[in-house]
Amino acid sequence: MMTVFIECLDRSSPIKEAGLKRCICRILAAEGYADYDLTLILADSACLRRLNKKYRSIDKTTDVISFAMLEGQAPPVADANLGDIYISLPRTRRQAREYRVSFEEELKRLVIHGLLHLIGYDHIRPGQAKKMRKKEELYIGY
Repeated sequence: MMTVFIECLDRSSPIKEAGLKRCICRILAAEGYADYDLTLILADSACLRRLNKKYRSIDKTTDVISFAMLEGQAPPVADANLGDIYISLPRTRRQAREYRVSFEEELKRLVIHGLLHLIGYDHIRPGQAKKMRKKEELYIGY
C-alpha cells in the first residue's frame, strides 16, 4: 500500500493535499510504482537554495529538487521509499504568475516533474528531455 507524506514547512499558501496525493498515486500506478512511498516537502526558497548548493553545488534557488532512493531499474519491492521531493512555494507562486496559470496548476506541474525524477526520468540530454516533457504533459491531466 502506497503512502504519500506531505510536509508543509512553508504555510504561506493553502495546499490542497488530497488532490496532490490523488495525482501522485495515479501517476505511480500508471508507471508501475503503486507500492512505493514518497515524501513531498513544501518549503521556502532559502531551503531549496541550501539543498541545491549542498547537493548540486549550485548556489541558486530552484523550484523543485528530488532525492531518489532508487537508482537504475528499481525492483518491484512493496513499501519501498522512492525518495523526497522538495518544492519552493514562493518560487511556485512566482512561476504561476509568470506562466499565467493558477498556483495549484504550477504546483501540480512541479510535483509531476519531481516525481518523474524519482522514478528515473531526466532532462540532461535532449532525447531524455523530450520524453520527460511528454510524460509531464500527459500527467498534468491526472
